Amino acid sequence: MYQFGLGTTKNCRKALSLYKLAAENADALAQRILGRLYYEGEITGRPDYKQASEWFHKSANNGDSTACKYLGFMYLEGKGTNKNYKKALEWLKQTVDKGHNDTSSIIGEIYIYGDYGVDQDFNLAETWFLKGMNENDLRSLYGMGLLCGVRNDSKQSWKKAFEWFTKGAKCNESNAQNSLGEMYQDGLGCEKNYKSAMKWYALAAENGNMNGFANIGTMYHYGCGVTINYKMALEFYKKAGDCGEALNGIGLLHQGGLGVLRNHNTAMIHFKKAAEKESSGAYNSLGDTYKYGYGTNVNLQLAFKYYTISANCFSQDGMLNLGLMYAEGLGTRANKDLALRWFRRAELFGNEQAKKYIHKIVSSSTQLPRIINSAANRRESLNQAFNDAAARIKAVRRGLGIE
Repeated sequence: MYQFGLGTTKNCRKALSLYKLAAENADALAQRILGRLYYEGEITGRPDYKQASEWFHKSANNGDSTACKYLGFMYLEGKGTNKNYKKALEWLKQTVDKGHNDTSSIIGEIYIYGDYGVDQDFNLAETWFLKGMNENDLRSLYGMGLLCGVRNDSKQSWKKAFEWFTKGAKCNESNAQNSLGEMYQDGLGCEKNYKSAMKWYALAAENGNMNGFANIGTMYHYGCGVTINYKMALEFYKKAGDCGEALNGIGLLHQGGLGVLRNHNTAMIHFKKAAEKESSGAYNSLGDTYKYGYGTNVNLQLAFKYYTISANCFSQDGMLNLGLMYAEGLGTRANKDLALRWFRRAELFGNEQAKKYIHKIVSSSTQLPRIINSAANRRESLNQAFNDAAARIKAVRRGLGIE
């Protein structure tokens, strides 16, 4: 009552005192509320994740499932602790059978990406998404679409991804709406259609999805179905707030002097902020920055590392650039087989430039029969590239200080 001024004068200090009194007497709800107040910075004016974690742990140990969920997200996002997907799963799984129907999809997404103590497992991801759908978790429709698109086994299918995203989008799930826009923009699982892409981005943005704003920004940035308009691009990037891809877009505008004054330092600041948000585009932009020496010294080894991260975050540009590094022996030993594998992966993800590099390697090969694989061998080749790179990604992240 004191916290919100219901039936009395609002008095946050009095409310805090009462919450602490109840919390110290093992009241799980009061402990969780205290944790949330520290988590959201409502007590000191800034988040205090250490205090939040302490109170959430006490609340969770006293049976509060929402506190378990908060702890899961703290480990998932690395708030007040190092990222630890294994511990995130331990806490999140406790909430699934206690009324938190939206948790299954988050668990599924953890298994899609793996890392931070959890092995990538597409079959487990599918199991959790199916469980989520049975519990009316609409985000699981998006999760199934994501899984069908990015998995590297025989079940990979852009057509099925498109179908799942469409189902989710029609249910007003904003992540599915944004992803459906991306499918139309890149022509994955459907005919390329910029008008439809813009429609779904706009709907996602209306539903509060910041990636929707960011993607509208990219449409104006690169002139996809609209006239190039850097001012409009910047406006939409800013509407997206601290969305990683939007920060990357702003960085690219500053790097190129597009609609703004060219400033490599400002660009680098935005790229690094976006990389902290794990933006695949930002990792690719940092790779370009070090490869070509935009406002800094050329560092091919660092460029190679950033392209590797970008490629493993499913960026088609990162895949293409990683292939080029292998093809040209830049920042790593030249390896035509790995180059070809990454070019094919980029092609699979809709990168049109990749085709010419595939043709170049294949046509110049002295071992043509070996390189021109059957469909099955081609899939195996892609799988091996994906798995090899996934094994390296943890070490690369730690080497760059990203974890």
